[in-house]
Amino acid sequence: MRSYWPDHSVYFLTGATFLHYPYFREPGQKQILLRQFGKIQKKFEISISAFSIAINHYHIKFFLEKGLDLSKIRQILHGGTSYEYRKRYDAKFKEMWQDSRVIKVISENMDWKITGYIIGNLLKHKEINNFEDLKNNPFSSYRYTAEKYGDETARQLVYGVIDVAEDGDGVFNLEKLKKTKVSKPSAKAG
Repeated sequence: MRSYWPDHSVYFLTGATFLHYPYFREPGQKQILLRQFGKIQKKFEISISAFSIAINHYHIKFFLEKGLDLSKIRQILHGGTSYEYRKRYDAKFKEMWQDSRVIKVISENMDWKITGYIIGNLLKHKEINNFEDLKNNPFSSYRYTAEKYGDETARQLVYGVIDVAEDGDGVFNLEKLKKTKVSKPSAKAG
């Protein structure tokens, strides 16, 4: 484990459940982790720019003023989620979390690729069937990205890192997917 995390940096944090057990199958179960995201936002005054909650893992990207807070954030996410989950549901194993990884985002290109990966993660794992469902899902920040940069840009970010064979009309189109290129998004006008 890394002992030093730089201040004033963007981080990609991901956590996987023990043996990838599907602890977050139901919306109420995912809501527990989503509330923990809210707690860290408030406590550490951070802005979460991308997130997704899948049945057995989560991804979150945020800017952190103080790198030393990273271990506290992970503890709140894992310890707090485990505690709240066990109050409401049976946990199959003694340990709820098996793996956690932190990556410091070091370039703008890396930042956009990670965003695309996170916002499209539920499509990647086939928890969502299409972009419209993804946009309406409260456990992904895809909607936020689509509203900020436009639907097409959000799709392009996902296409750039995840093999999603759906075109803009919700129809699977492998030829269009093969021709898709990712470009740097710009804020949506007006």
